[in-house]
Amino acid sequence: MIKKHMKKKLFTTLAAAFAAVTMALAVPFPHLGNLVTVEAANGPSYTVSVSSGYLALRNAMAYDSKNEIGSLYNGDTVQVEDFSNDTYWYVYSPKYGTYGYVNRNYLKGSTSVYTVSVSSGYLALRSAKAYSAANEIGALYSGESVLVQDTSDSTYWYVYSSKLGKSGYVNKNYLISPSGSSATYTVKVSSGYLALRSAKAYDSKNEIGALYTGETVEVQDTSDSTYWYVYSSKLGKSGYVNKNYLVGSTPATPTPAPSTDYSLTVSLSQGYLALRSQPVYDDSNEIGRLYNGDTVVIKDNSGSTYWYVYSNKLGKSGYVNRKYLAGTFIGTGYNKTVSVSTGYLALRSAKSYDSYNELGPLYNGDIVQVQDDSDGTYWYVYAPSLAKYGYVNRNYLY
Repeated sequence: MIKKHMKKKLFTTLAAAFAAVTMALAVPFPHLGNLVTVEAANGPSYTVSVSSGYLALRNAMAYDSKNEIGSLYNGDTVQVEDFSNDTYWYVYSPKYGTYGYVNRNYLKGSTSVYTVSVSSGYLALRSAKAYSAANEIGALYSGESVLVQDTSDSTYWYVYSSKLGKSGYVNKNYLISPSGSSATYTVKVSSGYLALRSAKAYDSKNEIGALYTGETVEVQDTSDSTYWYVYSSKLGKSGYVNKNYLVGSTPATPTPAPSTDYSLTVSLSQGYLALRSQPVYDDSNEIGRLYNGDTVVIKDNSGSTYWYVYSNKLGKSGYVNRKYLAGTFIGTGYNKTVSVSTGYLALRSAKSYDSYNELGPLYNGDIVQVQDDSDGTYWYVYAPSLAKYGYVNRNYLY
């Protein structure tokens, strides 16, 4: 009986000790939060680049000391698994053996983000640099992004898709770079919204987002006569929009609009003049405030109450009530006739020859009202046929 009791006591003691050790091992390191070691990732590697301090590895896409789960220092590496967010990328840290979010602006790598653009169907991710149904390992659709890792081949580039979690080859002719030669345009609709679409066609089924007057998009492909491929930072998506509802070209970082005699001044006895996304009086459509003495550049004065303007101060375009604008209204000027042997004369948003600044076409015989003829090449005119102001090459007027 004594031996049995001793064995039972010994077993109980060992079990308790084992449980205590197990609990001790389960307690996370206090400075790392609840880190869980996981299987290593296979995304492309990036290197941390900070001038001082550290880059926080976080458990959420937000700048908050409470969500820090690790510290990454200059020279540390991470493997990018998801790069769909503009600021925070989801990465794997070999140093900690776990996943988390980091601010992408402090990462350096040899890859670039490109966007898939296909008119229909999908772009195949392939295991080899050849067109064959047998080597397809995934499908990529318009608007999805890939990290380009190797551009040495003339046709097939090696990329990584975070959506598929795979690397492979794709035909580079169906990729568009979101940076570089893109230009920023402003949405302008008289009512409702401009649909961002997954295909170049008018169909309610292909709508992937709604863009409203005053919002901007980055135009990436203007090859189609009606539908341009754009990127919307507001929606975080790329897609197609009807180009006829985009106005002008402005720099990606707003700068003052061209100085002309056609600016009007806000005139108020009190309060502010609302810059609106729609030509109606509604608290929900206010996108900015203009005060007495502020100036705006008139873009469209066809409305009886609301005019479409550009505000240098706000760096935005929108609608304002014309009754609170003061100055000399430019609506007259001497007439000139367009004279082109073929094609059209472009009405432009700036005094330069660039496909991105075209506001509309003027054809042989069309009349324009010259507002400013001080420039040797580009005159500022009003085009009744387009109901717009802009610049034209004076050499095609008589």
